[in-house]
Amino acid sequence: MIRRDLRNRFLLGLLLAALGVPAMVLAGSHATPSLAQPPHAIVVEKSVRQDFGTVRDALRQQLKEDGWNLIAEIDLGKRLAKKGVDIPGGLVIFKVTSGKNAMPLLAKDETRYISAMMPCGVSVYGKSDGSVLISRMNFDLIRSALEPEVAAVMRQSSTQLDASIASAITGLPIR
Repeated sequence: MIRRDLRNRFLLGLLLAALGVPAMVLAGSHATPSLAQPPHAIVVEKSVRQDFGTVRDALRQQLKEDGWNLIAEIDLGKRLAKKGVDIPGGLVIFKVTSGKNAMPLLAKDETRYISAMMPCGVSVYGKSDGSVLISRMNFDLIRSALEPEVAAVMRQSSTQLDASIASAITGLPIR
């Protein structure tokens, strides 16, 4: 129970740090200031020199070919456009999972809490300058707060997801 409480405090601290909350606020006014995390530390981004639709389609296909279960494809760009918000190029979020990786953790009461972080999200989005990015959570940053069994599964899943992303964009022609 104490370990879970410490883990939860650590994860909250990571989230708040990623949002730019100073370490002194987190630890109290008597704390020594620490180096701030970059604002995007909680995500990993990969810039792709290709148009949004091509990147989206290539990533979707590669995820399926690599055995990821595509739980949902959320076209947030279209949803926001209906509300008058323009996302240059578009914004799609793929929600993916790997039963092979997830099942051992979900089968146990002690590790089922990780379900709050499932399924994994991978987004493809455009920026005002015409660039297209693929992003996902930075599991390396979070893993250190988790027990070894969960951390090992996260390491394996993030390695596989990175390989799928790399494969999807490797064959794309540069625009």
